Amino acid sequence: MENNVKNDNIYVDEETTVENLDDLFVLTGGNAEETEKLAVEPYSYWKSVFRIFIRKKSAIFSLGLIAVLVLMAIIVPMIYPAEYLESHLTTLNGREKWQYLPPSLKHLFGCDKLGRDLFVSLFQAVRISFSLALLISLINAVTGILIGMLWGYFRKLDPIMIEIYNFFNNIPSILFYMLLMSIMLQMDVDTTVSFIVGMTIIGWLGMARTVRNQIIIINDREYNMASKTLGTSSFRIITHNLLPYILPVIITNISLSIPSVISMETSLSYFGVGLNSSSIALGPIMTLGYSTYKNYIWTLAFPVLITSCITISFYLLGLALSDALDPRQHR
Repeated sequence: MENNVKNDNIYVDEETTVENLDDLFVLTGGNAEETEKLAVEPYSYWKSVFRIFIRKKSAIFSLGLIAVLVLMAIIVPMIYPAEYLESHLTTLNGREKWQYLPPSLKHLFGCDKLGRDLFVSLFQAVRISFSLALLISLINAVTGILIGMLWGYFRKLDPIMIEIYNFFNNIPSILFYMLLMSIMLQMDVDTTVSFIVGMTIIGWLGMARTVRNQIIIINDREYNMASKTLGTSSFRIITHNLLPYILPVIITNISLSIPSVISMETSLSYFGVGLNSSSIALGPIMTLGYSTYKNYIWTLAFPVLITSCITISFYLLGLALSDALDPRQHR
């Protein structure tokens, strides 16, 4: 066999000889710095989530519907006179009686039992009900996340927390909230305050249980075990290793809890223990409409339509977020 190395020269074939191996490779086009750059964009989880999310028609529809409702809730009460939110039941002092007026150009959705313009009242109610639902959902989310992370990481809390969860979970939530609201109403607590307190006393339990289960699933993975071996504090492990991983679950739960709070508000108002009947919120308006819808269908039809739009849009948004945040959907 012929020796391929002779006089420190490298033989490529019988006719070509090179002094250096680097001479075999010639850079064509561009420069050395550009060749070091990655041709593919670096992977970003949140960019991938956004791309998957905007491809879903249901996500675009729900976002558009929520945006329209929020804008209407901000703009409509501002451009209409304040008298449209006042009761018009008498003709004293020249005041026009608006009670049960049908839909018209002046009153697009007609007027309710109290003589209030339904179009303006409903979008004012959307603003109030949505603000209450968002506040209650955030309180429950923050409380549930904090307790759930401690519950899942420190397993010694299991005997106490599981008993608390099982006790309240076996009681129908509507009955518990009705009892709690009735007690606070008898104590002359403001209905709005009592509703917020009632919905947040045990409202965080569902979020806490979800977070606890997620923490247990990922707590014993390799990177967490390595952090514990290196002496990383429990606080840092929880906030840097565990919390970012369960963030998609938290976002999805918050988006689904907002319509749940609005539905509970309407249910409690129907049973007479929710917000004050004269309050401009979705629950009281639907309760008034239910008492008169047989003769004046618009007093219930439009409130149900608006409430259904809110519930359906947030439900679709929650499903779209759940799919987009699922790691199995990403490369």
